[in-house]
Amino acid sequence: MRRSLKKWLRSGPNRIALSTAWRGTIAAATPLVLLPPLGLGDLAYPAVLGALATSMVDVGGPYRSRLVAMLIQALGGACLLLLGGAAVGSWWTAALVMAAIGIISGMIRALGPGGASLGINAATAFLVGLQIGEIGGGQGVVWAEGYAGGGLWTVLVALAFWQLRPYRRLEQEVASAWEAVAALVAAIAREDESESVVARRRREQVIARRQAASREAIERAREALGEMRAGTAGPGTTIAQLVVLLNAASRVAAAAVTLGELAAGPAAETELRQACHDVAHILLAGKGELSLAGLRQRLQPAPAQTGETPASAAPLAWAQALRHLDNAEEALRLLFGRRRRLPDLLRLPFAHRRPRGAVVSALRANASPRSAIFRHALRVAAVTALDAAIVVRFRLPHGIWLPLTSLVILQPDYAGTLARALQRTAGTIAGAAVAGALLAYVHGSAGYDAAIGLLLFATFLLIRRRYGYAITFLTPLIILLIGMSSADPWIDLAERVAYTIGGAALALAAGYLLWPQWEREQLRERLARAIGADQAFVAEVLAGLARLEAAGPSLASLRRQAELAIANADAGFQRMLAEPTRRRAPVAAGFALLVYAHRLCRHAIALSAQLGAAAAPAEPLHALGGLIERALSDAAQALLERRAPAPRPGFDAPLARLTASLAAAEEGGPGTIAASLLARIVSDVTGLLNAAAAPGLVSRERIG
Repeated sequence: MRRSLKKWLRSGPNRIALSTAWRGTIAAATPLVLLPPLGLGDLAYPAVLGALATSMVDVGGPYRSRLVAMLIQALGGACLLLLGGAAVGSWWTAALVMAAIGIISGMIRALGPGGASLGINAATAFLVGLQIGEIGGGQGVVWAEGYAGGGLWTVLVALAFWQLRPYRRLEQEVASAWEAVAALVAAIAREDESESVVARRRREQVIARRQAASREAIERAREALGEMRAGTAGPGTTIAQLVVLLNAASRVAAAAVTLGELAAGPAAETELRQACHDVAHILLAGKGELSLAGLRQRLQPAPAQTGETPASAAPLAWAQALRHLDNAEEALRLLFGRRRRLPDLLRLPFAHRRPRGAVVSALRANASPRSAIFRHALRVAAVTALDAAIVVRFRLPHGIWLPLTSLVILQPDYAGTLARALQRTAGTIAGAAVAGALLAYVHGSAGYDAAIGLLLFATFLLIRRRYGYAITFLTPLIILLIGMSSADPWIDLAERVAYTIGGAALALAAGYLLWPQWEREQLRERLARAIGADQAFVAEVLAGLARLEAAGPSLASLRRQAELAIANADAGFQRMLAEPTRRRAPVAAGFALLVYAHRLCRHAIALSAQLGAAAAPAEPLHALGGLIERALSDAAQALLERRAPAPRPGFDAPLARLTASLAAAEEGGPGTIAASLLARIVSDVTGLLNAAAAPGLVSRERIG
């Protein structure tokens, strides 16, 4: 168990979560320790709340944007807290202010995930002000001062961590990508001939999930590197080597997909997986050397000497993986094999800023009823304003849980709102039970503050990755910070749970009735984009095969676009499954299209590994490529026009000529692999055309 826990903590994503948790806990727990001995105990809990909210706003990205967001939350949140205390005497004032905050917090989503977090936490500050104003006693100013102080202290803590390790987060992101690639490699174990059809399908599903996870990790790290690179002056040696490492991870992942498609040998998956783990470990530790001797030794025998069948031989894919691991080894040596100079350690890219007018342009582009973000902002404003009016008008004790729950649960899409409602309700009930016990038995003791510290750490550790579990810790944390002692904390517990359930119900009703955005209305367009991206990628692969050229940068870009388009369609399909049944598009047909789009992309990736080695005759290859391109283009257009695609073209004749020519070149060599993959691509296109002709997709009637 100890070894498993240590291995889990060493992975990239967990290192990121742990570092965030430690930084947030240090910032938020320090006021509990320092302020009471200084005679400022009244400021302690407000300072913790301000530090908590300011830390939540720091979601990553360029330093400048993170700093601005935290300062806005620290100072603006304190002002909103005061405003909430002043609005408690008039229900219509509270409703109008809450509506304005709801529109702003909804529209600010157009600026990215940091905007969404800033909007929610700013609205929460106003709701806390309502709660404090209801209690009375002139506590509003004290809470605003403590809130601002805790927020500014959090900014200082964040700046200290940034200056000590300006590249640490980037190294962790790249390590996370390598860990995801290692998990993908672990899923490509050779296929057993006795494996059942069900087991084979499950294996393909695992590979698809691991591929999606590796792509997401690589894209997340690529985005972080791009943002940092844009704001860094000078040669940027450290970032350049991290870019090399990330590109190597992407290429190794592509090789792993090829090996998985070809049931590859020789069986060196264990060594390849360990090499990927080693790269991640070196990045996280900041030292160490990568040894590829074991992998080289396993790959030394030629495929003909191992007794492998021609269809399972994939020497080029193994060579590709090994070549990019060599690049990673050299980058690690340059990255950690020298002492970093002081300018490298102190270079903080505060200079990065959005292009002039980008914020205004983003908000203006979404200021339309056709925008999902704008409709979401109106929905949030309407529901939270109603909640706030009810709370103030009827003087509901602990009533802020009603608008707070609606605010957090509401998402732009109904499926996201439903998922958040389930997570929030379950987590709140469990967390409220914990808070009730703490208020009943340890309130006013040292254990009370210790519990707050533990809850802070658990919340920061889980909030970005396991929202439902994080709410279990965040709920009692908020209750302990703003809840006052009462005669019966269990009655308070029941009230909070009731308000949470009521807020969730209102959010679900609003998501269903107020300007809903149903995924089935966008699924056709997303599927069409995925097919179009596949078509462009396959066309470039076939063109490279005809030119006998190795894969270039343009092909890598098209592959990324295809993977992202398919991922978007897949995510939309999953969201649609959470919507009411009568609101869904044909599930079976949509699932079949996604399956064939995934398979087509994977087989094209595997074929791209043979570029520069397999020689194909130009005439039949151009004929086959033209047929595939026209078929996929027509299938995408047919989806948008709600019609059946044209009948399957005559793939067989050019495919037979290609297969004969490629297989005759070298038995078991690149030509044989390329011929097998071309046959699979044709099979995928055929299956996609059949799926696109399903009755539910070609009907022009409104679904539902």
